[in-house]
Amino acid sequence: MFLILLFTVVCLVLVHDFIRKCSYRWKKLSEYPGDTPLPLVGNALQLGFDADDSSHKLMQIWAKHGKVNFRMSVGFEDWIMLSNVDDVATILNHTSELSKPLERNVAMKPFFGNSVSSSEGDRWRTTRKLMTPSFHFNTLEKRVDDVNKYCVQLFNQLDNFEGREVEIYKYLRPYMFDILCDSLMGVKSNLMDNLDDPYLEASRKVIGIVTENYFSYWRNIRPIFVLTPIYRDMMDTIKTIRNTSSDIINRRREKINQIKEDLINNNLEIDFDVSDHIEKKLSDNGCLLDKFLLGTNSSGEPIPDEMIEDEVTLVSYTGHYTTTMTMAHTLYCLAKYPEIQKKVIEEQRKILNNDLSKNPTNHDLNQMKYLEAVIKESIRVVPTVTKIGRQLHEDLHFKDGRVAPAGTSVIVFYEAMYADPKIFPEPEKYNPERFLGTMHTFAFVPFSAGPRNCIGFRYAWVVMKSTLSHILRRYEILPGNPGSEPQFAYRIITESKNGVHLKLKKRNP
Repeated sequence: MFLILLFTVVCLVLVHDFIRKCSYRWKKLSEYPGDTPLPLVGNALQLGFDADDSSHKLMQIWAKHGKVNFRMSVGFEDWIMLSNVDDVATILNHTSELSKPLERNVAMKPFFGNSVSSSEGDRWRTTRKLMTPSFHFNTLEKRVDDVNKYCVQLFNQLDNFEGREVEIYKYLRPYMFDILCDSLMGVKSNLMDNLDDPYLEASRKVIGIVTENYFSYWRNIRPIFVLTPIYRDMMDTIKTIRNTSSDIINRRREKINQIKEDLINNNLEIDFDVSDHIEKKLSDNGCLLDKFLLGTNSSGEPIPDEMIEDEVTLVSYTGHYTTTMTMAHTLYCLAKYPEIQKKVIEEQRKILNNDLSKNPTNHDLNQMKYLEAVIKESIRVVPTVTKIGRQLHEDLHFKDGRVAPAGTSVIVFYEAMYADPKIFPEPEKYNPERFLGTMHTFAFVPFSAGPRNCIGFRYAWVVMKSTLSHILRRYEILPGNPGSEPQFAYRIITESKNGVHLKLKKRNP
């Protein structure tokens, strides 16, 4: 009986595979180079069972097929991995193909819910509209002021490591979270004074878990996954970061209610609209959380608490984590290439009139073209985000006439793009000057582009440039001790498994 059942299952799998490979979708996918997928599992075995090694395996497949766009199948999902800049422009500029890949959303939604990163339609449009004012040009000077203020606290900690090795993630992460909470959430988090805060430990685990969820396909078999210790650890991690978000929301709501109460008590003799007055009073501070607490959805109803919590959890996490990784990896690159670091300091001296202790303005930051090129080259060498994608609802036509069929996940493969000699000549060299010239508009889009770009990219650039300007003017950055070389894991966000170890040497004023 068992053999009959096994034979039947095998026949059904083979029939399904035959039908699939006779379909229109497979015909279009076959126009791209790629290895023949096995029945049921596709090319999943080529990725192996170590999620941290998956990006490395994908790079090997890309090289094997001539360093061009290629296809692969993972289970029943089909991917087209893009490294051609014209094709990247086609998908990112598309006005209607805005859905994120299914497997990516499955991995992220347990942590960040139906936030702006994953949502679609009215929910996505409402959220983008509410968030946009907090990242407007006119808020940037205030963001620079926030960095100037918090760098004092950062240096109080880093000065203790002068001449010694420091693991820079440990201090940049709470620093960045404190800035973000103050400037975008309107509350003080004070994580720099509490390095053992549960949020820091929980948030450290998130990217590893999300990456495992993305590439470890057995985790999609929920009845099995929920029985494992890994699931319990994931749920504990989610609870911690969600509790932090709830605390932030409650504290800001209390502040707003106190302001309302003070306004009423101070204007008892005046007939005025409290809600209108409070909104005007708070509108100029660029506080993102206020937009959600005081805003309404497309039906004119208050924003639900669940929606606010999703967005606060996402912004608090991704906002502090991606910028921390980018800044730490840039410092690591500058420690490796002291001649580049010297050029950065020369630019700083020129812009700030040799006053290395000066607090820069946003105008000063805009002039720091070489520092910006260094950050970009560091992202190219160590990509902060390794890939982004879209789930196609309709056929997508590329410039060369080929079609990505509906239902396919089209992945912008940043790692491959940044290592492609056709886009970046001599990609093995660390050369910031390449970003001072002209290049294809879509050769370097680390914050995505088009309708679904990262809404906070201006905020990120201001914070990264101003922070690095402060750090580099205060310290000469040197490599860490022998054996402390970063062990980069190219996860959903790239991070070093053993941190980034550097030495700091105070500069002469």
